[in-house]
Amino acid sequence: MKDIASILLLLGAAQGIFFGLVLLGLRKGNQQANRWLAGFLICFSLSMVGTVLYDQRWVVMCPHLGLVSAPIGTALGSLLFLYVKSLAERNYQFQGWQWLHLLPVVVSLGILAPFYFLPLEEKRVAMEASYSGFPVLWKANFIFATIVTTCYLIATLVKITRHERHIRQLYSNMEHKSLVWVRHFLFAGASTFFICIIMSFFDIAAADTISNLMFSVVIYVMGYRALRQPEIFAGLPEQTVAETDEPALVKMPVKYEKSGLTEEKAKALMAKLDALFTWGKIYLDPELTLQQLADRLGVTPHLVSQLLNQHKQQSFFDFVNGCRVAHFKTAVNDPANAHLSLLGIAFDSGFNSKAAFNAVFKKMTGTTPSAFRGEVAR
Repeated sequence: MKDIASILLLLGAAQGIFFGLVLLGLRKGNQQANRWLAGFLICFSLSMVGTVLYDQRWVVMCPHLGLVSAPIGTALGSLLFLYVKSLAERNYQFQGWQWLHLLPVVVSLGILAPFYFLPLEEKRVAMEASYSGFPVLWKANFIFATIVTTCYLIATLVKITRHERHIRQLYSNMEHKSLVWVRHFLFAGASTFFICIIMSFFDIAAADTISNLMFSVVIYVMGYRALRQPEIFAGLPEQTVAETDEPALVKMPVKYEKSGLTEEKAKALMAKLDALFTWGKIYLDPELTLQQLADRLGVTPHLVSQLLNQHKQQSFFDFVNGCRVAHFKTAVNDPANAHLSLLGIAFDSGFNSKAAFNAVFKKMTGTTPSAFRGEVAR
């Protein structure tokens, strides 16, 4: 069984390194983000190779290979965080104090340094003895890596949550803009991680092997998904992206004169906004962006975002899709559209995918489109 697990781990490691090299070779799109993800995949693959070396007792035959991959595990959380950060922040630069993200690897090397400096034969004895019980320093490194990884997982989830709020200020359609898919993989990975922790109280070696097998499936599917992730803010001016990030928005209707949105200007813009949506029906464009709406109104995107937040108490995404849902409900009620499918009416209302339509409609109405149509028919 252990031999089969080792073969699967090595195959997974080879696949991870292959994915990493593919990502490093990409010259278009999210080059910086792809480099971080490539680093993550390659480091994880090397960690799996280290697991195989230990499981097959090759580290006893060649003690200098013992714990070579151990510090790499502490880098996985930071590499994943930097991948998400590079996607969610336009023109993100890794420089200055951000080199501290690599500090956990240095700390791990320090924890394990007493083993690394042992003479060859003493290393061999230590490796042989570890199969009966892990030394204190090894356990300390495992606990340290667990704490570091947990902190970075939390930081990554926070970054994704903030990113989701940000893109709702910019886009009416979040397809290929949302990073919720990363969150799903994180939850799958976190579940595997904590299963590993629980199992480690009984058999830390078996926990390491099984968790690596589970991780290999989760992470390499994630790598495949990442290959299809386009640049999120492509085509938008840098200033628009920066000014609509959540902390930059003025969310309370006070001090209009300081923000450039006076009360009189707000009323005039609201009248133009209502006309564009009521009579112009610009929400029917499935790719409508905040920048396009701002251009139609002749003001900055920041002012439009502020206007919607203060006077509609909605993000750009919620406001536009609220209009689309209202249009859909009116169309469904029209007997002339009885022959049309729900998806056909949804596309005519400005939605561009079934999944997005169903999610938005359920959130805004509390019911499904089919249930709503059934109520209309009665």
